[in-house]
Amino acid sequence: MKAGRTAMIAGGALLGAAATVILVGERRRPLRRMKARPAERIPVNLILGALSTAAMAAVEGPATRALARMVERRRIGVAQALPLPPLARDATAFLLMDYTTYVWHVLTHEVPMLWRLHLVHHLDTDMDALTALRFHAVDMLVSAPFRALQVSVSGAGPRALEAWRGWFLLAVLFHHSNLRLPARWDRRLSLLLTTPRMHGIHHMARPELTGSNWSSGLSVWDRLHGTLRLDVPHDEAPIGVPAYRDRTGVAASLRLPFVRQRDAWEPSVVPAR
Repeated sequence: MKAGRTAMIAGGALLGAAATVILVGERRRPLRRMKARPAERIPVNLILGALSTAAMAAVEGPATRALARMVERRRIGVAQALPLPPLARDATAFLLMDYTTYVWHVLTHEVPMLWRLHLVHHLDTDMDALTALRFHAVDMLVSAPFRALQVSVSGAGPRALEAWRGWFLLAVLFHHSNLRLPARWDRRLSLLLTTPRMHGIHHMARPELTGSNWSSGLSVWDRLHGTLRLDVPHDEAPIGVPAYRDRTGVAASLRLPFVRQRDAWEPSVVPAR
C-alpha cells in the first residue's frame, strides 16, 4: 500500500511538471495566433472544466477503479486471458484502452446524441491547453459506461488503468496545446503520438477536417484506419464550429445539447461573443 501511494505521488508530480512545461511552452512558442480575448475565453473553459472534472471524479473515477480491481482479481478481459507476465498484460490493456478511446471519439462525432454533447468541446474559437478542459459535464457522465466497458474488455487492472489515465490526461493536454514544435520534430513525433499540429487539424472549422485525426494518444490508430490528415497548414482554417460562434459562453454551452440544433457547418449570422 505504501509503495502504491508513493508511486501515485511520484506520478502526480511528474504529470504536474509536464503540464507546467506545456503551459509555459505554448505561451513562449505559440503555434497559432489567438483571436479571442483571454478574459472572455479562459474563465469559460475553466468553469466547464471544473464541472466536467467533478462529474468524472464523482462517477467515472470510482467506478472504473473498483472495476479494474475486479477485472484483475477475476481475470476478466483480453489482457487477463493471455498467458503473459503481469507487465505484458498491463501493456496489452494499455494499448487496448488507447485504441478503444479512438473508437469512442469517432462515435462522439458520428452518433447525433453524442455529437450534441461533444460539440461543446469544439465550440472553442481558439485552441490551447485549456481547450482540453472544455467538455460538457453530461458528456463525461455519458462516457462513463463506455469507459467501464473499455476496462472490462481490455482487461485493465489497477496498474494499467492508472498508467493509461495519467498518459491520457497528459496526451490530451499536449495535443490541445498551442505549442509550436519545430516542424521536423512534429513530423517525427506524429509517427507515434498525436501532436498539436495534428490535432489542430481536427479542430478546424471544416467538416472534412473535423472528420480526421481522431486519435487521442498514439497516432497509429488514425494510420490504421486511414483517417490521418497531415497535409493542412495549421493556419489553413479557423478553429471551432461556424454555426455556434455565438454560443461559446458557459450558460449557452451548457444548454446547447438540449436545444434545437443548427447545421454545425453553416456560419452563424450572429457575431461571436
